[in-house]
Amino acid sequence: MSARGAVLAPGYGGTERQPILAALRDALAPFEIATRAVTFSTRGSRPSPDYARELDDLRAARDALRDAGAARVALVGRSFGGRMCAFLAEREPPDALAILGHPISPPDRPRPRDEAVLRQITCPTLVVQGDHDELGPIAVLERLAGGNPRIDLVTIKDAGHDFGRHEQEAVLAAARWLDSALR
Repeated sequence: MSARGAVLAPGYGGTERQPILAALRDALAPFEIATRAVTFSTRGSRPSPDYARELDDLRAARDALRDAGAARVALVGRSFGGRMCAFLAEREPPDALAILGHPISPPDRPRPRDEAVLRQITCPTLVVQGDHDELGPIAVLERLAGGNPRIDLVTIKDAGHDFGRHEQEAVLAAARWLDSALR
């Protein structure tokens, strides 16, 4: 087992087999970063109150990586999975946090808790965001990253929330950053 690991969390309704998680696994392998992907136990139903079950799912994956020998562990999430990783990082800071496509402010549904978490995050944090992401306006993330020196923001030009044809660019940016952050 590698001395470095990454928990991979899918977007809403996704599983551990979500294609972007497979791409992340492949991109992290050359850096010898072990991965453990999760399928949230609430998949197919509403999220649990205060996301307690989702956070427990992330803890179990993190602990499994540590038990297997990973001394440094990152939480990495796509969309909803990124939100859950950030909520856990707020309570139990990991060695690094990476969010790909943060749905921080969907139209007509502001998420003040999400903004508060990023304002106060204490671990090295990467947010990879499309500049046309309708669920996470880049201006909101630029403001938050500008106010917290722990946040690195990578903007993917011409990409929306799902990254589309720019997915590999987003994945490689995250993999390179994680290699550096977990050293």
